[in-house]
Amino acid sequence: MLTTTQEKTHSASRVQHLRSYYPFFSHNPNTIYLDSAATALKPKPVLDAILDYYETKSVNIHRGVYSLSAQATEIYESTRQVIRNFLHAPENWEIIYTRGTTTSINLLAYSLLRVKKELAPFFSAWHTPLGKGDIIVLSESEHHSNIVPWQIITELTQSHIYFLPVRKNGTLDDSPLAGELKNLPVKIISLAAVSNVSGVVHDLKNFIEFAKNKGAIFIVDAAQAVCHGGFSLRDNPADFVAFSGHKIGGPTAIGILAGRKDVLSVLPPFEGGGDMILQVTKEKTTYNEPPHRFEAGTPPIGEVFGLRAAVEFLTLPLCREIMAQESELTTMAMEIIQELGGTLYGPSLDEVNSAKVKKAGIIAFNLGKIHPNDVGTLLDEQNICIRTGHHCCQLLMQAWQISATARVSLFLYNTKEELLLLKEALRQILRLFGKKIQ
Repeated sequence: MLTTTQEKTHSASRVQHLRSYYPFFSHNPNTIYLDSAATALKPKPVLDAILDYYETKSVNIHRGVYSLSAQATEIYESTRQVIRNFLHAPENWEIIYTRGTTTSINLLAYSLLRVKKELAPFFSAWHTPLGKGDIIVLSESEHHSNIVPWQIITELTQSHIYFLPVRKNGTLDDSPLAGELKNLPVKIISLAAVSNVSGVVHDLKNFIEFAKNKGAIFIVDAAQAVCHGGFSLRDNPADFVAFSGHKIGGPTAIGILAGRKDVLSVLPPFEGGGDMILQVTKEKTTYNEPPHRFEAGTPPIGEVFGLRAAVEFLTLPLCREIMAQESELTTMAMEIIQELGGTLYGPSLDEVNSAKVKKAGIIAFNLGKIHPNDVGTLLDEQNICIRTGHHCCQLLMQAWQISATARVSLFLYNTKEELLLLKEALRQILRLFGKKIQ
């Protein structure tokens, strides 16, 4: 049995061992990276997988009859099962490769724009096309990528968006489900599983149940969820799930849209071109089956190789163990901000410690009236990388009556030592601005 001190030492050594997999730290030994919610650093297995494709294969897939093409095709296609397992998705779910969460949501939005009654067997609210007076439910805390596509769709269909209010602690107000929304023609609900600003892990169960009772489509933006404890369709039985590979340490420009094959089979394609067709004649084109129906053009082959490696790396026992301890660093970061007299946005420290609100390792804050851009710039001078601004969540900023925040976001490779250095750096910034330090 390990003592508490031994457990802490053992935990720290595991993180240091894991950091050795990230070349970033050998090239930037004095840099503290606290911006993983924007993009996570890439471990060597991901880089090796991409290089392996370009060095040893570097061929196109699907229609090549030679062995190298067949090998690349097998890896590309079998990765769909890897992603299925990662999401705990049933076998009847299809995995579509996209450029990221934004593309996934756009793909879905434009496909839903074009359906007529094809979805009625699956969703009772869809006995008519999306049209005038129909409701799309979002929340005030959504990333712009889960707002703007739907706004474009409402302009084309005369449908409307209903924004669920966000409480001061970052949680979603579900009271409209039994109130304003109860008798409205809701056709779509699209919500993030984890906020990229407050870090709140949203409890989606009531919203999912409401969607099913309404016969509406439920979509989950899992961009942050997949890298902070993972996202499971067993716990959140949504109709569609979207996420980006770079958030979990995979390459940029690769993402996933996942959904039931029978539903996807009646959706029209988003783009036209190679691979998404069965036959082209002068009169018309017949479309391929999902997922290829939605993957026009030359596939992101190298990116899929890298995505597969990222998922396999993230699901290693070492990574799972470290990820389970993210809450310790999250609490420590919140304590540091609070001790320095800063303002935390989202759940309070008491709410997090008491498990009243579940929170991932994303901490939005401000230091008094010091502009967050000044905080970010001065931290950069001390080789500490954070994100500042509205974080593509201007509606949330408006709800909280602020214009911007500083944001620290954590991942597997971050350490308590780094947070202590952050604390000292923030102290120096407060001194520079002549602020009293608590």
